[in-house]
Amino acid sequence: MMITAQKKQLAIAVAAASLLAACGGDSDNNSGDNGGEQPAAKTLTRLATIPLGAELTGLEVNENGDAFFNIQHPADSLPDSENKAAVGAWVGANINELPAGIEPVNVPDPTSSDAETTRMALGSYQVLGREGYNYRGDLPFGLGHITVLDENEESVLQSNNPDFNAWISNGDDSGFLFTAWEDRPGGISRLTLSKGDDGWTVDGALNVDFSAVNGTMINCFGSVSPWGTPLTSEENYMAFDVTATAQWNEAGAGGYPSYNDVKNIQAYLDGTFPNPYDYGYIVELTNPAETPTPVKHFTTGRMAHENAIIMPDEKTVYLTSDGSFQGFFKLVTDKAADLSSGTLYAAKLTQDDGNDSSTTGFDIEWLEIGKSDNATIEALIRSFDGLDEDDFVDGDTNYISQQQVDDYAAAYVPGGDNSALDPIAFLETNAVATAMGATTEFNKMEGINISRTGAASGEVPFMYVAMADVAGSMADGTGDIAITENRCGIVYRFTLEEDFNVSRMEPAVAGGPYDAGATGDKCSVDNIAQPDNVFVMDDGRLLIGEDSSNHINNMLWLYNPDVAE
Repeated sequence: MMITAQKKQLAIAVAAASLLAACGGDSDNNSGDNGGEQPAAKTLTRLATIPLGAELTGLEVNENGDAFFNIQHPADSLPDSENKAAVGAWVGANINELPAGIEPVNVPDPTSSDAETTRMALGSYQVLGREGYNYRGDLPFGLGHITVLDENEESVLQSNNPDFNAWISNGDDSGFLFTAWEDRPGGISRLTLSKGDDGWTVDGALNVDFSAVNGTMINCFGSVSPWGTPLTSEENYMAFDVTATAQWNEAGAGGYPSYNDVKNIQAYLDGTFPNPYDYGYIVELTNPAETPTPVKHFTTGRMAHENAIIMPDEKTVYLTSDGSFQGFFKLVTDKAADLSSGTLYAAKLTQDDGNDSSTTGFDIEWLEIGKSDNATIEALIRSFDGLDEDDFVDGDTNYISQQQVDDYAAAYVPGGDNSALDPIAFLETNAVATAMGATTEFNKMEGINISRTGAASGEVPFMYVAMADVAGSMADGTGDIAITENRCGIVYRFTLEEDFNVSRMEPAVAGGPYDAGATGDKCSVDNIAQPDNVFVMDDGRLLIGEDSSNHINNMLWLYNPDVAE
């Protein structure tokens, strides 16, 4: 069954207008019940609970088994020591050597002091910094401030949304922790860390300068490339489709980002009205240990990027896009360790018989949608410079139109000579994928990860993806994905083939049961609720962080597939 273009565009427009500012915020679909059929998972261990109102973000583990994660947007009502966002480390535990049979941390009484802090099953949580810390003047406006980095440094806004963490080792228990601040405009801080017997010491701090790439926006989850550079994801919800992009220069427009967000970016750019096609890509931070230099890789496509993960061949890159009616993408680069040119693909799914979301898998075919390079794509982007609110025409667009998308899709020849076509697949990526017949029905597709060591050796030949909310376009009974709703989310597993292709997607951890009428935890506290970021350990186990209002306190989980039933 095919969803009509009119219905899809209407649903996308509604979703774009209602999305929250948090990276993995709840879906726009708040109805339904996944039936309470799923038993509590016996393969999960609750490793941590975090403060009320907060999202657990930035899961990262370094080569020594040191783990880092963040406390994003905790509740304002918490005590002063806990009501500000935190960047932190899990100390007193080697994550690479977590023992079997860990006693899980208990679920706190929501009225107790335990619900107001971070609690670990073993070890403890060390705060490395909270929003506003200035580190002896290294950050004059404080940690999380998005600043214009010129000779007269100014602050645009204070963020309380730390997301992605990237560890870059400097050897001997020292290194750099990069943290993405998920705002509009976005930013990245770098803490210089050293480890002693009592935990970590912050030896210095700086903010990455993004002015050379016209700033960045909504820096969400990310990863570290095999060659040692942080990759941050721009989660641009204006890249839903052409109708969303058309609102970019509409004064007073809502959505995410809103007109006010666009004006903040304009302030960052010292008054220049921003070009929408400058935002929504994977951004690589080259030279991370010295002066970090950002490079926007337009080859990764413009979308609501959640994360990119590069395979051990250093050429195959998988890309997730958050939101509703989204595709799943793959970039195969022309050269290893070089994201500047390549071929972009979108997934086409074929569903198994049946529709039970906890057991139903999918076969995957990859459709080629574009081949280009950063320089060629940027030349097209620059053609949209200079437009602002004065150019807006209600009912029309100053940007790429749906007709141009359809013409491109009709003319593009996979594997052929498409040099006469503008590379619009890299600017309106989701719209082109839809027009070319790919599956664009994913809802809240979040973190994606592998064990690079295990994937390279074949000992852990799996990739995992978190789907925070299996609802809406995945559970409307139409299209390529037509499964039962699961408001608690599902973590999917993909088997890596010898060439690091994936052609199969199956549920690994299904959340629930779900009780829509509950006044407290709507998802069972003994199972995941709306998984967001994931980290695959070298022994095959999986760390899962939550972003959910369906648990009063969000949690960190350890999933052990070896004992899965």
